[in-house]
Amino acid sequence: MELSNCRCSRVVYVGNIPFHAAETELRDACELIGPILSLRVATDPATGKRKGYAFVEYADDETARSACRNLDGHFLRGRNLRVGLAGRQSQGQGQGRRGRRGDDDPVGIEDAVHAASLVAGRPVDSVTRYLAARSPRELRQMVATLEGLDPDTASLLKEHLPELATLVEQANHLLHMDDAAKEIRDKKRMASTVDDSHAAAKLRKTMEDGGSFKSAVSAAGVPCF
Repeated sequence: MELSNCRCSRVVYVGNIPFHAAETELRDACELIGPILSLRVATDPATGKRKGYAFVEYADDETARSACRNLDGHFLRGRNLRVGLAGRQSQGQGQGRRGRRGDDDPVGIEDAVHAASLVAGRPVDSVTRYLAARSPRELRQMVATLEGLDPDTASLLKEHLPELATLVEQANHLLHMDDAAKEIRDKKRMASTVDDSHAAAKLRKTMEDGGSFKSAVSAAGVPCF
C-alpha cells in the first residue's frame, strides 16, 4: 500500500500540548498549515483530563508533511509542540521499534494508539488499552470470530456494545500494520539473501580466476607465493 494512498499518512501526532490550552487554540495553530478534517484530543476516560497529545487529520499527505516541518516546535502557551506523522514508525521507517515481534507478542500501546487515530468514529481508550495487550494471533482469532457471527447475533451485540464496531475496525488496522511490517521484513530478508548470493558468486569467480593464474605461473616455472 502506497503511503500517499493511506489515510494514516494524513494523520499528524501533536504532543507536548499545554493542559491549559483551549482546543480552539490548538485547532487555530494546526490550521496555520492548512484546513484540517478532524482533531481528536486524547483524554483520560475516568477523569476526562487531557493527556497532552492529539491527532490531527489534514486533507492530504503533503499538508501533513508540511505540518511536521513547520508546526514542530511551534510555541503554544509556554510549550513547544512536538509534531510528526502518526504512522511514521509503522510505514517502513521505524521497523526497529517492532524488532522481530512474533505472532504471540503484544502489539503494544504505540501501535494501538496509532490504530485508534485511524478509526472512523471516536475511539475508546479502554478498547485501545485492551487491544495493546493482545497479540496479532489473538487479534486475528477475535476478528474472525466477530465477523463470523450470524447477522442477528452481531446486531444484538452492537446494540448492547456500541463500541464493538470500533473495536473490530481498530483491530483490523492493527492487523494491516502488522502485515505491512512483515512484508517489509520479508523484502529486506530477500534482498539480503540476494546480496549474499552475489557475494558468494563473486568469491567463487575470484577463487577460480586466482586458481587459473596460479596454474599459469607454475607452468612458467615462476615460484608462486
